[in-house]
Amino acid sequence: MLVGAGKSLCYQLPACLSAGVTVVISPLKALNLEQIKELTKLGIKAWTPSDDKSERVQNRFYKELIEEDPKIKLLYVTPEKMRKTSWLIKALKSLKERKCLTCFVIDEAQCIIEVGYDFRSDYGTLNELLNEFRGVPIMAVSGPIGPGIQEDNLNQLQMTKDQVFTMPFNRLNLKYAVQERKTISGEKDCFTWINEHCLNESGIVYCWRKVDCDNMARSLNKAGLKASSYHSDVTDEDREIAQNKWNENKCQVICATSGAFGMGINKPDVRYVIHSFLPDSMERYHRETGRAGRDGNVSHCILFYSDRDEGLLQQAIMGTTCKAISSDISNDISISKEISKAIRSPNSCINSSAISRAINSAFLKGKGSKDRKFRNLGTMMKFCGTQQDCRKKQLLTYFGGVNIEANVCQPNSEAICDNCERANAAAAATV
Repeated sequence: MLVGAGKSLCYQLPACLSAGVTVVISPLKALNLEQIKELTKLGIKAWTPSDDKSERVQNRFYKELIEEDPKIKLLYVTPEKMRKTSWLIKALKSLKERKCLTCFVIDEAQCIIEVGYDFRSDYGTLNELLNEFRGVPIMAVSGPIGPGIQEDNLNQLQMTKDQVFTMPFNRLNLKYAVQERKTISGEKDCFTWINEHCLNESGIVYCWRKVDCDNMARSLNKAGLKASSYHSDVTDEDREIAQNKWNENKCQVICATSGAFGMGINKPDVRYVIHSFLPDSMERYHRETGRAGRDGNVSHCILFYSDRDEGLLQQAIMGTTCKAISSDISNDISISKEISKAIRSPNSCINSSAISRAINSAFLKGKGSKDRKFRNLGTMMKFCGTQQDCRKKQLLTYFGGVNIEANVCQPNSEAICDNCERANAAAAATV
């Protein structure tokens, strides 16, 4: 589904109309708290087990969960909390035995493939956890994803009797443009564009690394804009302050890494989303640009890139893949058993074939992840490099949502993409 199209409503409404508890597995603590805040305003009881809650509060909610008729309708948890909190698993098993466990929901399901291997292994093992609750319905909701990733997600979750529902992905009010970056960091490119097109409007600038966010915010502030940096190294308090200022239009620009800012953002009047560096996939790019123009007014999606971006991202992919393979090997139970046996009994025989199988399995998983990311990166570079095909047509064709011959950019002349604008200008000059 499109960003902002109502994914949450797909499970919140059934949860309110059904008896029992719906468990929502969602990636970001801040996103969970925001959802709970909005549900509480509507009089719907929702909760999340969080490390910053006192033991007394945790115990009170545990008792509520194991009541004969629990009042909690939606329980929000991160994959890590779900996997590592024994009392929570005990409570969920109690709910299942009493037929009060309504459904498991995997929110932002694109994360299963995007981060489930390299960064957040608990996403990649959700299927093992959910196997403990066989018979409980599972719903997975996500932003736009390509057919290949959709299939990978279904396989990863072992959803064999699945029903897949999709919606059209075209946003008529978004104006796409791709430009080669004139500066290494993109700071000057971003300010020049904002200054010329949306000086007093609200926007987001996505940067590659945390240090790039800090430098971008510093540069924009120095140039006279009100900008805040937003990433995982910024404290929770400072991030909340930055987001509140931005929501209230006291801050014009949020300079953020993609993983830290975006999910659950509902600000309607975002007039531009700028990428100062090449996104690593069409899924990420489409999802992040979708945070612009939710009020239906014309909004800009600007991508500044350089040919060197691809090489830098390939190096980063290789680095994270090597780390993930090493982590898989070091955490493999079969290898741990053989090492423990060797330590306890130095003269014992080590099962080298078990170790070999574990290492080979880790290598194949890593190679598969690396190859997929390289393909995604290649598709993104092709999107940037072409100056003929309509940007919207390329996006919709990738996601399988439109016939390749369809004219998707022309209906709103104010939001025509750079390639179609260029083609129209050439045609007018010829006439």
